[in-house]
Amino acid sequence: MRKAAAVIGVAAFLGFAADALGLPPFTTARKTSPGGAGQAEMFAVSTGCHAKFDRVVIRARSAKPGYDVSYVRRIVADPSGEPVRLRGAKRISVVSHNARGHTQGGTKLLPSTRTPLCPNLRQVKVAGDFEGVVSFGLGLRRKTGFRVFRLTGPTRIVIDVKH
Repeated sequence: MRKAAAVIGVAAFLGFAADALGLPPFTTARKTSPGGAGQAEMFAVSTGCHAKFDRVVIRARSAKPGYDVSYVRRIVADPSGEPVRLRGAKRISVVSHNARGHTQGGTKLLPSTRTPLCPNLRQVKVAGDFEGVVSFGLGLRRKTGFRVFRLTGPTRIVIDVKH
């Protein structure tokens, strides 16, 4: 009985901690947010394996990028429409409109692939950087809840995927 109460207490504390930090809940539902004025230049992608979740961080400058993040059956390359092969059994698509992953001169800024082999997040690949749309595919071991939020100073889109 005491053990169950302790587990409930810890779970409640962690829930309150996430609320106190203003972080959104983990769900499997699609997440979207509009961007700001101007075109965002996405220039870096990093990943991290944490105790309860895995994280993808996409850095941007020049404008606030919007996002559309959801589970999909497959990731397709933009503009070719060819399938993007990813490690893992499940896929999350990350699309940012009014964005670019290259300089005005055409130099690519984003790494094509990150393979952190975290407990759930297996791989991240750029799926497209075409006509103001930058897209990524996340390969996961299993379908779990995820959350998406933006940070500033510097501007970042953060995607956390539960284990």
